[in-house]
Amino acid sequence: MNEIFYFSGTGNSLQIAKDLAKELGECAIRKIPEYKGEMVNSDTLGIVFPVYNWGEPLIIKEFTKKLHVSKNTYVYAIANYGGLPGKALDLCKEGLESKGNHLDAGFLIPMPGNYILWYEAFSEEKQLALFQKEKEKVSKIAAMVKDRKRKRIEKSHAVIDRLFVNHYYKEVAGFHTQDKNFVVNDQCVGCGLCEKRCPVHNIQMAGGKPKWNHKCEQCFACVQSCPKQAIDYKEITKGKKRYVNPNVSLS
Repeated sequence: MNEIFYFSGTGNSLQIAKDLAKELGECAIRKIPEYKGEMVNSDTLGIVFPVYNWGEPLIIKEFTKKLHVSKNTYVYAIANYGGLPGKALDLCKEGLESKGNHLDAGFLIPMPGNYILWYEAFSEEKQLALFQKEKEKVSKIAAMVKDRKRKRIEKSHAVIDRLFVNHYYKEVAGFHTQDKNFVVNDQCVGCGLCEKRCPVHNIQMAGGKPKWNHKCEQCFACVQSCPKQAIDYKEITKGKKRYVNPNVSLS
């Protein structure tokens, strides 16, 4: 039996998890926020997540701290990124090993970027090209997983990319309460899609409007998914083209 744990805001990690599961055959896909600390005894365990601020999301840091996995399980991680991968896999590996766990292999996959604070959605042409490369890379990863092949984690070839971690990654520590910066305009129709798609259940509808509860991961699923573009982060995201992975269903 194979298991894949994933964290996804706009669907990129979910696509990778689903594509990988098809390649592996008998495979269970689980959401990382739903893991309660039980022992994982599967033959293989995949951890799929996006790169945030050149590192790993807070929820991945928390996950690796409480993960209990059999010594006989082949463990691998896949980090996907829209800009540069930084040291996301390094941090994941360090987190696992700090708790006596192990990482047998680590892979990087570029995907359409969704960090709307810095840029809007990629062109459809660029998205399609990246999706094709993702499928090719996932096929290669699946072959290695089936063979339980140990492989050093993949790293960025850009030195400056890895140096950025020292400056930008420290900001991740304050992400949970940065949801105070989300604003809702009069276009909101109270559909509740933001509440439904928040991967960590940080949003509750109150009086027909979303309310954030300070356990935010800054995935921006709420901003990206809103059908009326009624949610913004301060004024930074206003008018920017949104992105939700078209190949998977988030709700």
